[in-house]
Amino acid sequence: MQNLGRNEPCHCGSGKKYKNCHQLADTNKASSSRSLWIGGIFIALIIVSVLVMILNSQSSERGEAPPGKVWSEEHGHYHDK
Repeated sequence: MQNLGRNEPCHCGSGKKYKNCHQLADTNKASSSRSLWIGGIFIALIIVSVLVMILNSQSSERGEAPPGKVWSEEHGHYHDK
């Protein structure tokens, strides 16, 4: 669809000015579409963040102790010997 000026005849053929006929509906469609995209991107970022946190927590499990350190079950991390 072409960009209509506010005072041009509406594209629906009603004979009314665009601003008094379909301008609000067309503006709302564009806004809701943009909102859906932004919401989808936001949800995708949350999912990626959660996955990264899960992978980091799995990779930082106990394994071998670094030199001069011991694992503390009580605190869940390494301490100096």
